Amino acid sequence: MSHNLTEKEVKLLNAIKEGMDVPGCGWLDQLAPETKETSGILSSLIKKGLVTSHAEKAPGFPTAFWVELV
Repeated sequence: MSHNLTEKEVKLLNAIKEGMDVPGCGWLDQLAPETKETSGILSSLIKKGLVTSHAEKAPGFPTAFWVELV
């Protein structure tokens, strides 16, 4: 399947591919700056079926987003 990705989508996707401790996954705030733009790019990658993400909330901490390649 071919996906038409923007330069910013490619950059975030490559960061996720590199991952944190394990390739292909990690906390979004550790892979890219957490901004509204990053959230929009992540949303686009999810819609294109390339990654998944879920939020986790620990008491006293901001919501964190775990991302993984599909």
